Amino acid sequence: MSKNDVVRLRATMQQMERLLLALEDLRETVLPEDPRLFAAMAEAPLEDLQRLRREIGGFVAEVKASG
Repeated sequence: MSKNDVVRLRATMQQMERLLLALEDLRETVLPEDPRLFAAMAEAPLEDLQRLRREIGGFVAEVKASG
């Protein structure tokens, strides 16, 4: 894995962390008051998390293939 790959992986993981923190905030503030609004607001971050998980899966596959 090149240094650039490591930087990209780290950035991807940081994005995931920010999304998880945002979801946690929504869970604490919105969910108790309005579960339907929470579901609507959580949809995009959850889709982004799935996309980022696929990116990490791609990194792992590349490492396995090269090693």
